[in-house]
Amino acid sequence: MMAFDFFKKFFPASAGANQQQTFPGIVAAKVLAVEKHPNADRLRVVKLDIGSSIVDPVVCGAFNFGAGDVVALALPGAQIAQNIHSETHEPFVLGKAKIRGIESQGMICAAFELGLVKEPGEKPEILLLKTDVKPGSNFSPEMIK
Repeated sequence: MMAFDFFKKFFPASAGANQQQTFPGIVAAKVLAVEKHPNADRLRVVKLDIGSSIVDPVVCGAFNFGAGDVVALALPGAQIAQNIHSETHEPFVLGKAKIRGIESQGMICAAFELGLVKEPGEKPEILLLKTDVKPGSNFSPEMIK
C-alpha cells in the first residue's frame, strides 16, 4: 500500500487508469457578437452566452472564430495550465484584466493554454467546439470539433 501511495504522489496522472482531466472554471460559450477593439487593431471585443448569463466584454487577439461559434471560455478564478504570453509558460489563475482600456471578463482559450498540447505553435488559434455543445457546460476535450 505504501508503494502505491508513493507512486500516486509523484505520478498523479498515471495513478488511476480511468482518471479524467478536469477544467474547473472553463465552460462552453456561444459567441454572440464580435467587434473591433476601439483602441487596438489586433484585438477584438467579444460577447458570449454561457447559458445562465451573458459574459461581456471579453478581449481576444485571435481571429479564427466569429458569431455563432462555440468556444472554451475561462472565467475569472480558472486555473490556466500554460501561459501563452510567457517564455516559461507557467500556469496562472485568471483574473479580470484591463486590456487597452476595456476590462475583460474572461479568456477565450487555445489548446495550449488548457494544456492539451505541449507547444503553442507559430500561430495559436482558439479551440472551436462542436456547435451542439450546450453553453455553460463544463469544458471537456470531447467537445472539440
